[in-house]
Amino acid sequence: MLSVRRTESGNTVTFHVKGRIDSDSAKEFEDWIFEEPVQGAQVVVLDFQEMDFISSAGLRVLLALKKRLPPNVSLEAHHVNSAVQEVFDLTGFADIITVKESDVIQQRISAVFFDIDGTLLSHKTGVVPESARQSIFRLREKGIHAIICTGRDLVELEKLPLNDLPFDGFLTLNGNLCLDENKKLFAGNEIDPGEVDILVRIFRASKIPFVLIGEKNRYINYVDDIVIDTQANTKGTIPDIGEYKGEKIYQCLAFVKDKERLMLENMLDECIITSWNETGIDIISKHGGKAKGLERFIEKYGLLRGETMAFGDGENDIDMIRYAGIGVAMGNGIKNLKSAADYITTDIDDDGIENALKHFGLIE
Repeated sequence: MLSVRRTESGNTVTFHVKGRIDSDSAKEFEDWIFEEPVQGAQVVVLDFQEMDFISSAGLRVLLALKKRLPPNVSLEAHHVNSAVQEVFDLTGFADIITVKESDVIQQRISAVFFDIDGTLLSHKTGVVPESARQSIFRLREKGIHAIICTGRDLVELEKLPLNDLPFDGFLTLNGNLCLDENKKLFAGNEIDPGEVDILVRIFRASKIPFVLIGEKNRYINYVDDIVIDTQANTKGTIPDIGEYKGEKIYQCLAFVKDKERLMLENMLDECIITSWNETGIDIISKHGGKAKGLERFIEKYGLLRGETMAFGDGENDIDMIRYAGIGVAMGNGIKNLKSAADYITTDIDDDGIENALKHFGLIE
């Protein structure tokens, strides 16, 4: 959420900006900036201490502001983080807005989000690499939040070799069920009820193996060799066969090949689909995803988007990697994820998490 507060001191007008200025918030930012005239001011300051990023839409507002100001009025940016400074440098805005060098601040990371499969949990060894385990402890010793963000549900999560690791939150079902450090729900993003009607019909038609997942229960319509092989390959568990009882649905799983996946993608208007295996897909609300889970977490704990780092390796991690202040792709990650990342580390089994955290100075 974007907010702007205006203060005046002598001949200086300051706009204190909090949040992110992008296509969704640029118009609101423009209204705030131009709501009250700045006549008589000799200096207009944009205080970006609590702003995490600015996109081209926000830059256009700054251009409009610069054009409106008389030539003798200085436009300054204070407390600029490294991400915004890089945008200013790349676009030449450093020549338009005066950025005081002493007010350029380094990007601070307060929370690190971890995918599980292929990121924390190695499919080769079946365990979390020791270097990654120690990295979690060292992060938390420095007061940095460590949070799980996974496509798995809590039932599966609790059966993985992670229970002795300390985490400050669990964003399960691809960020659509957000749990605190005590695994208590604080936010959720259900699939549109009208779309659930269609998903339930797919479930009951039993043409493909299909799983419905609510807040506390998950059940499958039937089990075949594809389900058994897929879950064995990913160390997943097979839900009990059950029947839908009307609860909210936060995610569905389907065990399908490319043809069936494409059919579901074309048919489901209110959902998005991502793969986690050659024959396993997640189906979630089109308004959900891991990035939305990150957003809910930082809102709850009063953090800034620019203070976050996220690690991932697969298709369902791409939105999270793009959303985080720093997105890190594992060396074993897919090509599209690496293209979206700010940094590519080594493979999971080659100390990928530890190496990236050391690279950014979060641990020694």
